[in-house]
Amino acid sequence: MTELNRRTFLGASAMWAAGLARADDKKPVSANEKVTVALIGCGGMGRANLHDFMRLPDFEIAALCDVDPTHIQDAMNDVRKANRPTDKVRTEKDFRKIVDRKDIDAVIVGTPDHWHAYVLIAACANQKDVYCEKPLSHNIVEGRAMVNAARRNKRIVQIGTQQRSGQHFQDAVHYVQSGKLGKITLCRTWITNRSRPDDIGDPPDGGEAPNGADYDLWLGPAPKRAFNRNRWHHNFRWFWDYGNGLCNDWGVHLNDIILWGMRVSAPLSVSAVGGKQEMKDNSDTPDTLDVYYEYPTFTHIYTVRRGRTLFGFHGKDHGMEFQGTDGMLTLDRGGWFVTPTGDRLAAEKHGSSEQHFAHVKNFLHCIRNRSEKTASDIEDMHRATITAHLANISYKIQRRVYWDSEAERCYRGYDSVTKKPVHEDAQANGYLLREPRPPWSLTI
Repeated sequence: MTELNRRTFLGASAMWAAGLARADDKKPVSANEKVTVALIGCGGMGRANLHDFMRLPDFEIAALCDVDPTHIQDAMNDVRKANRPTDKVRTEKDFRKIVDRKDIDAVIVGTPDHWHAYVLIAACANQKDVYCEKPLSHNIVEGRAMVNAARRNKRIVQIGTQQRSGQHFQDAVHYVQSGKLGKITLCRTWITNRSRPDDIGDPPDGGEAPNGADYDLWLGPAPKRAFNRNRWHHNFRWFWDYGNGLCNDWGVHLNDIILWGMRVSAPLSVSAVGGKQEMKDNSDTPDTLDVYYEYPTFTHIYTVRRGRTLFGFHGKDHGMEFQGTDGMLTLDRGGWFVTPTGDRLAAEKHGSSEQHFAHVKNFLHCIRNRSEKTASDIEDMHRATITAHLANISYKIQRRVYWDSEAERCYRGYDSVTKKPVHEDAQANGYLLREPRPPWSLTI
């Protein structure tokens, strides 16, 4: 990564080299006005988000955008089934035509991960509020550029880590922060995503993208490659070019709760071991990882498993855990419970709460009340995403990474006296940014 490109990304105000002009500043949407919304990326999570947006009459659906016409048709059918008018819903394959419209107040970004930064930053530069799916970014430098764009343009941004809006998650975090568990020395997160090893197989390259889809536009800033049906739609997340594997896909959800509960912003160091040990296909991200995060007062272990032979903890396929001297709190999307280690605490068990629709309602609330941060504020979610990015960087270079959260750079170690990071890690820092394929570029 060149220093020029690093500065460009870090200082990006999101103007496109291709010629997107900054729109005039728009006035906030009043409580009596509808919020005009466009969906960019009409796949599975994009449509799931659209479904909950359409449950609120405050949102008016103005446009649908996807490189695949089948996805657009599916989303249009969803609009029709929700008894929403479709005659004024414009369809596009190129998101730049969406963010350049002055009549659109907000966009939902449901694209693959490698597009999140480009769409979000362009939307912010054109004075759109943004609801963006997680993981926030494809790499760390992109994530910081996204935060800068949102702050510079004073946009309301909600990231799709909906656990933040779940009441039972909020209650569990409050319990952790109350100190009732005693001194917490170990936190744990895990995801065990059961899948047959031959789920996606190893199809050959070649052929055209189906249904007249624009595959080159789908690739966008990712490297140019021949079409392969596995490098497409849902399975994109198992390839480094477009996603970062199961580690990031779930790690943002899970690790965020640890940062939140423990009131920390970043680990001191990260070490990950694992590999592709189960899946017999052409994906290139690891299906097995154990990640060790070092914090000043506790250790955090993150376990990732994608395959056939899967065992989680407490019979749960995902979860978050805080282990203290007086008890342990275990949490997932189904609820939380406390296991005492002595007689200072009573055992507790609590059920689940609605999360996704609550997240959309929180986004609307913040659009109406622009002085408030969203439940999943972009800075917090950038930090949560960094934990997963660092795990993958450690895995790739096969050694521990030391992190300076202020400079957002990797180092080889810490000074024993000052406890400050020393000796920049050129190999690790080489993974902070994936250079985009021309002509795609983020510029000042």
